[in-house]
Amino acid sequence: MLTIYLCALIISLIIMLFMLNRLSEKYSSNNIYKYFFCFDITLVIHIFGLILQILFYNTSIPPIYFDYITYIGASFSPIFLLFISLAYNNNLKYIKKLKILYVLPFIFLAFLFTNDLHHLFYIKYSIYLSETVYGPVLIMYALYSYSLFIISMLLMIITSIKRSGFFSKQTMLIVIGMTMPTLSNCIGLFKILPVTIYVMPIMFIFTSICCSISIFKFKALNITPVAFKTVINTMSDAFVVISDDGTIVDMNKTFEEKFSNIFAMSKDDNLFKIIEKSKTINLSKLKDNIERTRKTGEIVTDEYHFVAKGNDKYFEVDIHPISAKSNSKEYIGTLLLLKDITQHKEDIKQIEEKQDIIVKQGQLVSIGELAGGVAHDINTPISAIKTGIVMLNQMDKDRSDDEKEILQRMDNCATKIINIVNSMRNQIRNLGGDTNVKFKISEVVNDVKIITYHEVAKNNSEVIVNINDDLEINGDPTKLGQVLTNLVVNAAQAYGEDKGGKVEVTVEKAPKKKAIIKVTDYAGGLDPSITPYIFKNILTTKGTFGTGLGLYLAYSVIKGNFNGDITFETEQGEGTTFYITIPIS
Repeated sequence: MLTIYLCALIISLIIMLFMLNRLSEKYSSNNIYKYFFCFDITLVIHIFGLILQILFYNTSIPPIYFDYITYIGASFSPIFLLFISLAYNNNLKYIKKLKILYVLPFIFLAFLFTNDLHHLFYIKYSIYLSETVYGPVLIMYALYSYSLFIISMLLMIITSIKRSGFFSKQTMLIVIGMTMPTLSNCIGLFKILPVTIYVMPIMFIFTSICCSISIFKFKALNITPVAFKTVINTMSDAFVVISDDGTIVDMNKTFEEKFSNIFAMSKDDNLFKIIEKSKTINLSKLKDNIERTRKTGEIVTDEYHFVAKGNDKYFEVDIHPISAKSNSKEYIGTLLLLKDITQHKEDIKQIEEKQDIIVKQGQLVSIGELAGGVAHDINTPISAIKTGIVMLNQMDKDRSDDEKEILQRMDNCATKIINIVNSMRNQIRNLGGDTNVKFKISEVVNDVKIITYHEVAKNNSEVIVNINDDLEINGDPTKLGQVLTNLVVNAAQAYGEDKGGKVEVTVEKAPKKKAIIKVTDYAGGLDPSITPYIFKNILTTKGTFGTGLGLYLAYSVIKGNFNGDITFETEQGEGTTFYITIPIS
């Protein structure tokens, strides 16, 4: 008979070691795994002591000494079973308070190890329950262990019924797991059958297996409402349910497909730890919203930007609190419903860009029309003034030198006004036109080098052209020439006539089928006080020698006529680079 018990205990030990190995993988992910792991450890110690007892049964070592080992596990197992039931019920706060129970096993073990001195634990020891005579301490130990066992199992059954109903597989497994050790113990106590001390740990193994299957296999921990089950299989949006501590309880295929290339995960993993490790989104923001929905019971909707492994996606996340089936105020988990709005964000961005282009084109047309009208209105009276000055010179040739100087100065000022107006008109004429041809950037750049030669040379500078990629774009080459001419002349004038330097114009291919034109000088950089207004205001650093329209119009032309962008980088004491980015045709 002992041989049969030995085989049964060895098989039980192998089963428990296998379960421990599986639980060790999830040990840190969830409190319920942690306490299941500890509970199974106590059962392993219990079984190991009984195996040793059978192996050394016919030796001179008293069997009770091996019971000392079994009770090390047996005295702690009721506590861990209680903690499992509390964690399952989401009452983690009580676990901290009940850790004082750890004192009781040490007291009972002290009485057991000194039993030969007082016989308060065992008056008579036997491997058969019907022959054992209990001491008062053992009776107290039995009351302690069975009370915790009954409380734990009832709590687990009540929790399972609230979540999934009385007749569910989960509840039935827990009931069966509780019944078997209780029934076998009653049979032994009432001497119905000769039950040995080897039966109880085997029955507790059965209890552990039933509860494990219930919680981890058949998802007694599953806090997903039953009503969602038929919905999630057909949902196009991603869906995940997490427990209070962030453990993934359930998810749909959409969630797995959308996030498999962002981070590897599976059920029973901890979502919070995965996000913290991958740094895909703002974890504190997510936790704050979950805490908010937990306290208020309201659905919280927020937008999250997921960035990981080359993925750049936007999701609208609805955070739903999940309550127990029988008590709507009992929070048991969180449902996260994720809607991919990446395409929507891109569409909105494109619409805004097109609106910006339309606005810029309208501005260019308005500026062109305004410039023509202003030029005409100014040139007419100025021409009359200039004509009058000429007539005054002809009418009286015997004027004093002072009078001649004043008239000459007036004539020069009138000429300067006319030149400024004509220059401005030439710079912005036809800005709103719709000329659109395919042309090579290199042709425009080479023309600009020739056109600006005189102005660049006047400032002791030279233009160096680097055509790394001979790219074609669509648009008006004249307008691009105006923009580049302005940038090159500005760069040369930044050096001044005394200093001089290089102006580099580089053409190369940029990512996303874009061409990039760089205009670089090394004239000491722009004043930080004006950099915020470079493209936004009509301003100049040249005093009366500049109109302030150049960069303002350059921005409008590149945006409105080429669907491109113009930016710059500047460093004090070094220089400035302007970047023109235009889609390749």
